[in-house]
Amino acid sequence: MLKGFINAEIWRKDSQAFLIEDGKFIRFGTNEEIEKECSSQDEVVDLKGAFVVPGFVDSHMHLLEYGNYLRNVQLKGTHSTDDILARLRARLSSPEKIEWIIGRGYNEEEFNESHIPTKQDLDGISHYIPISITRSCGHKMVVNSKALELAGIGPDSTIDGGKIDFEHGWLEETALNVIHDIWPKPTVDSMKQDILAGAKAANRYGITYVGSDDFLSLCDDWRMALDAYMQLSYQEKLPLRVEEQCEFISPQEFAAFLDEGYTYLVGDDYFHIGPLKLVTDGSLGARTAALLKPYNDAKDTRGYMCYERAEMKAFMELAAEYNMPTICHAIGDKAVDTVLKLYEKIVLPGNPLHHGLVHCQIMTPEQTQKVVEMKLNCYFQSLFIDTDAKMLEARVGKDRAKSSYPFKTLFEGTCASNGSDAPVEEPDVLKGIELAVTRTSLDGSASMNRSECLSVEEALESYTDRGYDAFVQKDHLGSFEEGYDADFAVIDHNILNMKPEEIHTAKVIMTVMKGNTVFER
Repeated sequence: MLKGFINAEIWRKDSQAFLIEDGKFIRFGTNEEIEKECSSQDEVVDLKGAFVVPGFVDSHMHLLEYGNYLRNVQLKGTHSTDDILARLRARLSSPEKIEWIIGRGYNEEEFNESHIPTKQDLDGISHYIPISITRSCGHKMVVNSKALELAGIGPDSTIDGGKIDFEHGWLEETALNVIHDIWPKPTVDSMKQDILAGAKAANRYGITYVGSDDFLSLCDDWRMALDAYMQLSYQEKLPLRVEEQCEFISPQEFAAFLDEGYTYLVGDDYFHIGPLKLVTDGSLGARTAALLKPYNDAKDTRGYMCYERAEMKAFMELAAEYNMPTICHAIGDKAVDTVLKLYEKIVLPGNPLHHGLVHCQIMTPEQTQKVVEMKLNCYFQSLFIDTDAKMLEARVGKDRAKSSYPFKTLFEGTCASNGSDAPVEEPDVLKGIELAVTRTSLDGSASMNRSECLSVEEALESYTDRGYDAFVQKDHLGSFEEGYDADFAVIDHNILNMKPEEIHTAKVIMTVMKGNTVFER
């Protein structure tokens, strides 16, 4: 059966209508031409002048973790410790049996008070049920006494690559893994449910393709997440495409993965193996990102690296030996510096393997220039600007702030694509486009270096063309061409004609993947 779409405003296309068969675009033309080709047995959809773009690409997120986040206590939008406690109490009062209370999404930078949740606050909810709440960035956690007890954490406990504050119940970086290890154990089936929940939520924002880091999201057994994805892919149940950004506990585990025959681009049209992913430092919000000089608002810390240099080198060399790219989460300028020095040994001229840098936040001008010279793939998140603009100067000072988040420079000089890092942020593409263009928080209270603003066209490209380039998938995806897979999003307004500060008010009204409608408002 044919499916026609008429009365559309198609990005970069003079046509106003198109025809789909077997999940592919087969014709573009006028309304009359497309309607003429359709019989009474075929479906014709009138888009009533809506704006049609290729399916959006979120180039870096955590799809499995995002789906899991959606069924736990969501703390985004809380503005005080009392707000957090109210949401936790609501979960405690639910009729279902409660073994754990797990929440995520608070950001103390958004609080209207200075008090940050502590162990004592969570103990006020329950001494008997373990409770953990994770900061929006995913690099800091607060737990109650019961959770500390179950984890075997005491007053004198320490951990490499992390920090434990037993008195307040505050954990940072690798210390979070101790709590993750005692959370209720997922199954492959529960992971599949989480993946589908995350995918369907992403579809609401027009997303049809994601780069997702999942192997260590809910447990330390990468095979479980891989099995969940491969089963969904084989059954053709995924409503979007996934490139897995592969994270491992150790080089030995990575070697076992490679020994089983997995490497770059192995998979199918729904799910395939992407690059090796290394998380080399923490986050700016939690003050755990590794900086060359101390934080401006915390002179006693520079954050810290999550790996020894030798271990990072072992990971990278092993990946390169199997023609697999490495992409590195590196938020602080010390982490960026360490990664770039290691890349100098493995990145070939022109970067044919597509090694890359994730986040691209606190960078010196010299580092930015080096990234451009090496042609590294850059995975940035303009969505972070909404909150980070309000704290950037306080965290790193005016001088470092001027060269940070250099998205325009990277867009012009590298393959730079955009994403959400969900569940750190909601994968709201239209909001991300606005923030890339304005570099100003949605409430207008703060902005970043506006010489690094993208145009609306460029911001749209960062969620489309550049994402498909990053995933090496431009031969049959991402364009309105006959024979290409019919992945597209329909928006109620042409965002190219809107005031930049109003783009976030536009709405995705339909998302189509392989010709199938996966979301309709």
